[in-house]
Amino acid sequence: MKFEHILFPVDFSARSRAVNKQVEWLADRFNAHVTLLHVFEIPASWYPAGEATFFNMECLEELKQIDAQRLKDYALEIPANRLQRVQVEGSAAEEIANWANAHCVDLVVLATQGHGAIGGFLLGSVATRVLHSTPCPVWTDSRMLESSNNLGVSKILCAVEMTGETVPLLRFTHKLAQDLNADVQLIHAVPEAATLPYRYFDFDLHSQLIERATLEIGNLQLAAGTSFPLEVSGLNISEAVEKAATGDRADLLVIGRGRAQKPFARFQSHAYDIIKHSPCPVLSYAVGPQQTTSDAEFADTVAVL
Repeated sequence: MKFEHILFPVDFSARSRAVNKQVEWLADRFNAHVTLLHVFEIPASWYPAGEATFFNMECLEELKQIDAQRLKDYALEIPANRLQRVQVEGSAAEEIANWANAHCVDLVVLATQGHGAIGGFLLGSVATRVLHSTPCPVWTDSRMLESSNNLGVSKILCAVEMTGETVPLLRFTHKLAQDLNADVQLIHAVPEAATLPYRYFDFDLHSQLIERATLEIGNLQLAAGTSFPLEVSGLNISEAVEKAATGDRADLLVIGRGRAQKPFARFQSHAYDIIKHSPCPVLSYAVGPQQTTSDAEFADTVAVL
């Protein structure tokens, strides 16, 4: 796994600074080049309400210069020859994604509860654009300031589904674990609540679904060349992932985010809750269409051997 170019967008908030140590650790671990990116956004209150404009160009230039100086002074313990500082103007969501797409970025690191351009992005358009329009992995951390300084990854929790995108996700996680010398635990959710309407029949549907999931994920692991231990939880997805990450004291949670025609439908819809409530950083991996198996290939992969 090569994270040679890390993009670190900052808004100068305490939450951005809380992720500094993780960026420094990642840059050191992978000997990576880091781009410190600040997106200057024109204050929303300055946009015209009608025909008139409220832009004060002198004040705007002064604010840009202030932000440029703050970017220049932003402290990161990364060698100067592996650190560049870039300020762009526009929409934070678009500029982060555009920069990642245009400059061969291998990893984007984002603080998730900052103030300003990146503030509250889990509930807004920045998350949608960065997580769904950026082809590289995205590292996010929504923990409180005092909890975000633990460095190192020795335990990885990987949330898996039963789709054609699981095999490349498993391979990615396997390579990452090798590079970090970390152990991996898989988590899959088969919510028991969804099977309650069948509890009056003469068969245990939930148990059958768990058995089937265990078998099919085992076959997907064979295809991926992995043999990670698997836990199948009866909780809903976000609760299952949070509980497993907390119980296993995971240092990193890996999830997939589909970019093919048939993405990780359930994890896609629960991704924000997973990231928001995760007790550890979350690395979301975008599976490209060329990596995804077709319906027929997927059916062959999970067929009983």
